[in-house]
Amino acid sequence: MDTTKLVLDVLSEALTVPVSTDMPATKEHVKPSRYVLVDLTGDQSDAFILRPRYDLTCWGTSDREARNIAVSAVEALQEAAMDHPYLSSCDLETMSREEWDRNGHGRYLAVVQLVINTDE
Repeated sequence: MDTTKLVLDVLSEALTVPVSTDMPATKEHVKPSRYVLVDLTGDQSDAFILRPRYDLTCWGTSDREARNIAVSAVEALQEAAMDHPYLSSCDLETMSREEWDRNGHGRYLAVVQLVINTDE
């Protein structure tokens, strides 16, 4: 199972901002500054349960907007875990404000630990 695709699908459906595993290609793409970067940073899976750890880097036009996007992303994964056939849980490990980028946009980092079943 592609856990990154699962995260991208859930977040793309729930959020009104672009969601990707790639950094924005140009500054123009970042200029609206509403973006979520999904990055797999760890994995404690076994034969039966997948336990990926993801960093969700969220940009906004302001610090407040970046935080709201990060909160919405985490809530979307937690809500999806309630009825998703594979996603069982989403635990927020940490959420922190990152320094303002050079364009003056806000940026928040949410680190989440997921539990994904390999069987329905």
